[in-house]
Amino acid sequence: MIIDHKVAQLLVSRVCHDLAGSISAVSTGAELMSEEGEMGALGDDEALKVISMSARQSVSRLAFLRVAFGRGGGDSDTITTDELKTLVHNVLEGGRLSLVWGADNTRINLMAAKLLLNLCLIGSESLPRGGVLRIDVTEIGGRLGFAVSATGDGAGLRPGVLSALSIDADVEALTARTVHAHFAAILAQNLNAEMETQTNEADEIRLAALM
Repeated sequence: MIIDHKVAQLLVSRVCHDLAGSISAVSTGAELMSEEGEMGALGDDEALKVISMSARQSVSRLAFLRVAFGRGGGDSDTITTDELKTLVHNVLEGGRLSLVWGADNTRINLMAAKLLLNLCLIGSESLPRGGVLRIDVTEIGGRLGFAVSATGDGAGLRPGVLSALSIDADVEALTARTVHAHFAAILAQNLNAEMETQTNEADEIRLAALM
């Protein structure tokens, strides 16, 4: 799999952006604890909650992005759909999205798993006011298929995502907010997968891929 140098740089930028908020919150919690003399025990308890929650968020996001963008999954070239469900659930936990996972546990190719996680990322970002993210993994005529639907008030693809979802997308026009969509297109090409996007439904975005 050949990736343009700028695409690689933007993927790294995306990882840093996604981790920055929760890591900064850990730092903020530590600063609050350093003011122990002024705040007392109650302040310490609140600071510990901030640190604990932010640390969990950081770990969950890192685990998700490690598989979605990097060489996650260890030395194996496959991963189970239950493991993917855990990654998605953990990264959404505590937010405004609920997850519906429609897949029996099975082992799938790691590159296909990356495609699914990137489609999940696109879907989750299409729900700025919260909603439901539904993931289905099925086998159609011996071919592996993914369906991701994002349903909620004001559902819509982020600006630039639809054009980035093409293998022929203008790399110079990509940003850290859209690069994962182009990475999904690259993965789909390497998997000989057909991708489809439906955005004409009211308050719903649908993404699908058939290997």
